[in-house]
Amino acid sequence: MRTREELYQSCLNTFANEAHAVAELANTVDREKLVDLVEMIAACKGHIIMTGCGTSGAASRKISQVFNCVDRASMYLNPADAPHGDYGVIRPEDIVIIITKSGKSKEMIDLIPVAKMRGAKVVAVTENPDSAVARESDLAIILSTGLEACPYQCLSTTSVTAVFALFDAVSIGVMLQNDITTEYFKQVHPSGGVGEMLRGK
Repeated sequence: MRTREELYQSCLNTFANEAHAVAELANTVDREKLVDLVEMIAACKGHIIMTGCGTSGAASRKISQVFNCVDRASMYLNPADAPHGDYGVIRPEDIVIIITKSGKSKEMIDLIPVAKMRGAKVVAVTENPDSAVARESDLAIILSTGLEACPYQCLSTTSVTAVFALFDAVSIGVMLQNDITTEYFKQVHPSGGVGEMLRGK
């Protein structure tokens, strides 16, 4: 058992670790590739297909929802189901975005040639620039987030926080690039607190 003070200090350490990693994205993410990604997604005529395993898969689902909010039709592709027929969802003009910290997940490596064969572009988001996923993708965004907040380096904590920040930035860039206004949000987000705000309540 830990003392309450020890638990509190652990929480502070996590806050600091993750905040530092997000702040460092401005210095570690390749500027040209980041803008390339914004422009690619903004111009996409197909779907943005997000995929990843484990925590990366959970992150992919959240990111897909945000893309839908900014008028980029998006979906999550389960990498376990993909080679059992779900590869068929991939179409020309789609962008398949793979999130994998190590870049070594077999499911992700196997997906790339299929996606390309079916006419889609492939984007990798990984911390491993030498991985097969990074090398074989049309565009690779390399994240360098350092150690996880998890003391055992087992939980994806800091790394996934950085992924969320990256795609929040990309989504807002897409929104600005495509001149999305509050009139659009009145159509697609009429409920909840946002809907009330847009109606002036």
